[in-house]
Amino acid sequence: MKYFFAVLAGAVTAAAATFLHLFLPPFGIALAIIGTFTSIWAVGRTYGKRRFKIIAALGWSAIFLRASTFGVGKEIFVQGDNLGNTFFFLSFLALAIAIALPTN
Repeated sequence: MKYFFAVLAGAVTAAAATFLHLFLPPFGIALAIIGTFTSIWAVGRTYGKRRFKIIAALGWSAIFLRASTFGVGKEIFVQGDNLGNTFFFLSFLALAIAIALPTN
């Protein structure tokens, strides 16, 4: 059950961050990055293991990958412009730092 909740937390965070990063730049992207970091960090603090942070980050990455590719109606949520690239880089950095922090 812990694995499911870790994946769910990562997926919900990614969906929220994907929609939030386009809102009122640069404040929306800052809030999306802070939320991403905080939620992945909180998963590790809640369950006490780094593996759950990695699983949550994988769930986050799956949603981000889907949001950055074209859908059936040729829509795309994370574009390849400066804002989208910044979101990708800073999110990856936030995920790496959140995973690297101790869980205790």
